[in-house]
Amino acid sequence: MTREQISDFCVTALANILRISRDRVDTGTKFNRLGLDSAMLVYLMMELEEKLDIELSTDDFYDHPTVEALSRFLADKRAIRPAA
Repeated sequence: MTREQISDFCVTALANILRISRDRVDTGTKFNRLGLDSAMLVYLMMELEEKLDIELSTDDFYDHPTVEALSRFLADKRAIRPAA
């Protein structure tokens, strides 16, 4: 999955979680500014873990606080993970 595909999935998931349209999710805006609370963040984390088959922590979202930054991080993380 490419960074762009991951970003697109994040935007869709965030729009669903926040109950807003996709076009209102700015990929450069911090998650807390979008209205994401801690419970929503955990839900998003679970969605991403399932979709990307990787383990995440809430710290990953604080270290990479926008869709843009998180997508880059996740694409890199998937690229370097060991083969199963």
